[in-house]
Amino acid sequence: MARQRPPLLPCRTLWGTCERHDARPGWRRFAHADFHPIDGDAPWGLFARDGSLLGTGRAPSVPLPEPEPVETGPLLSIGLLALHYGHFLINTLPHLWPLVGWQGERPKLLCHAKLGSWRSAPFLEKILGRLGFTLDDLVTFERPVRLADVLVPEPALHEQASVHAVYGDLCRAIGAGFWTLGEVDTVARPAYLAKTRLASGITRLVNEDEIADELARHGVEIVHPETLDWPAQVRLLSERRTILGTVGSAFHTTVFAAPNRRLVGLNWQPALNANFALLDGLNGTRARYLHAPGTLYRERGAFEVSWEVPDPRGIAQAMLAEVEALDRNEPAPRRGLRSRS
Repeated sequence: MARQRPPLLPCRTLWGTCERHDARPGWRRFAHADFHPIDGDAPWGLFARDGSLLGTGRAPSVPLPEPEPVETGPLLSIGLLALHYGHFLINTLPHLWPLVGWQGERPKLLCHAKLGSWRSAPFLEKILGRLGFTLDDLVTFERPVRLADVLVPEPALHEQASVHAVYGDLCRAIGAGFWTLGEVDTVARPAYLAKTRLASGITRLVNEDEIADELARHGVEIVHPETLDWPAQVRLLSERRTILGTVGSAFHTTVFAAPNRRLVGLNWQPALNANFALLDGLNGTRARYLHAPGTLYRERGAFEVSWEVPDPRGIAQAMLAEVEALDRNEPAPRRGLRSRS
């Protein structure tokens, strides 16, 4: 007999929009581009010959002096290098889409970052490695320089707004080396991705331990993603028939895993960040995003959002009921997410 579902409500509203495009983004190649590093309040970014800003940065209020020319090979501009995993997937990786089907001499990867800072992000080496790059292929400068051959693509994903199909191609090419068809959905035991050991981050459910304890009592495996290297996380998501957790960056990894993942996510508010819907659509992920009426919000502390749910054990039971509904291939209790005006 299926468990009766306690009141947990589906997230019916998107925080942002979810536009999908089959066409590839545009790009331009520049024989003259000026690179200005991030330096306090000074203008920074990549600038065309006419002084226009190419992508993200801070435009100057007056013309900048001419920088020193530097000899390099071809460069692919990937913008600001985000070292937080979720921000990297949403804000940096979408600039690497031209590498899908790349022909000819491979470029170095031009970024705005502190020199060598990328070595603090272990996921980065694994992701770049699947594209045929190493950390030594990242290029930045600590002074203004003039560059002679720079490819500047439009991103394949615009945060909380739109995504191009080629971004899914890129992510599948990266993830394909970390799972095999023979492993897909071979583990029926659900896994719950817990944040209970994190010292800081974006969101924190203060009574998550109680949810995790109740889920474990019903046979769910409690997994702390930060204890696994990145390939192991991709493999875990591919092997498990169902993944549970609070909504966060760990769910984004499904875009690299086997297609048609199944998620049950507890969100901190009724509106779902559109980035999750954008990435879910690229890989056929079937996700049920839910929120708990009566959620309370606490002081931020080391997290941007700290929240507490009523009846955590009842919520754990409700999440298990959603897992059973997925097992029975029941449609999700929503007809689609609406963008919030």
